[in-house]
Amino acid sequence: MAKDFKTTKGLTMRELCDLSQENDDRINEILNTAETEERELTAEEVNEMNTLQNHNLRLQARARAAATTQLRREPDTIAKVEKQIRENVARGAKTEIILMRDVMMIGDVNNGNLVPVNVQDVLKPLSEGTLYDKVGIQIPTGLVGDFVWPLYETVEATLAGESVELSDTKIPFSKLTASPERAGVAIPATYQSLNQTQGLLERIIRELMPEAIRELIDKIILGRTKANESTNLKGPFVGVTAINLDEVPTFRQLNADMKAAVLATGIKGENLCFVMTKAMEAILEGTPINAQGVFMPIVQDHKIAGVPVYTSNRMRDADGTENIAIGDFRYQMAGFFNQQRFIVDPYSKARKDCCDFVLNTDFCTKTLRPEAFKLGKVAKA
Repeated sequence: MAKDFKTTKGLTMRELCDLSQENDDRINEILNTAETEERELTAEEVNEMNTLQNHNLRLQARARAAATTQLRREPDTIAKVEKQIRENVARGAKTEIILMRDVMMIGDVNNGNLVPVNVQDVLKPLSEGTLYDKVGIQIPTGLVGDFVWPLYETVEATLAGESVELSDTKIPFSKLTASPERAGVAIPATYQSLNQTQGLLERIIRELMPEAIRELIDKIILGRTKANESTNLKGPFVGVTAINLDEVPTFRQLNADMKAAVLATGIKGENLCFVMTKAMEAILEGTPINAQGVFMPIVQDHKIAGVPVYTSNRMRDADGTENIAIGDFRYQMAGFFNQQRFIVDPYSKARKDCCDFVLNTDFCTKTLRPEAFKLGKVAKA
């Protein structure tokens, strides 16, 4: 049965945050049970989910109000938070940063206190600069419950004679759901950048948080193997057979054997994107489309035959082998659930004069149409 949530009055920021996470975990538990048993939700489960979601709305409203009150009472809250982060780094203590909707909560991991900070003025979409951003797709964040990625496939056209009425044309929708799993990634941040005198929190929000999101997406979506064996999270290139590309791939291989091959399956290609390393993009920027005539490079303005190019070092194997991929990423659903938790960890990389900026979040992804993606392996020199 649903818990009896009567009040949110008097809760601390930590309690608001923890209760919200408990609600999210319970919602995922309900959905996972129904999906495992391959059944629809019962009326009781629907009622419990509605209760949990309504409670979360009140918790989030309390958090926003607390952030506004905090700023009114202490206008220098951001400066104090930045000072706390630096002091924590200096003494080797971890700082926890929790993003719950549009409210950020920051505190010392050890003492458990959280200070609310309203970051609407500087918070930009966390998916900015990602592969999905490259092709104009916004990845949803802060999801709760059942994530459905609607996708129209084709519109059946009906031809009729003059005296025959046209039948209704329906757009079939393919709805695939995905369950989130815990995923994480760490990126380095130098002590020098964290010790700068001004703008530390803004740099964390504008640079480190989106960079961590990008790394996590690249790690999962672009991997040729699963990030680890215990997870069901995997991208469209896991286990696929790659086509062979020349040491310096030709325009025909990229355009005909990859782009055209994907489009030939019936994919519209509205969100197509090539993916490769920066080094490979640089090589193709200096490689002509044709050996004769006016020089026209394969990659022009970060595009190949009109298709944008996204670069990631994840496209290089451990043995140095380069890979090139293409795909319509509208057919690789992705989303972030619940809260995003970041840890500034000054201990693990202390000897390298830098600390880890660690992201832990609930992420989901699923390949809707495998034929929308193609992988090429570049021959070694």
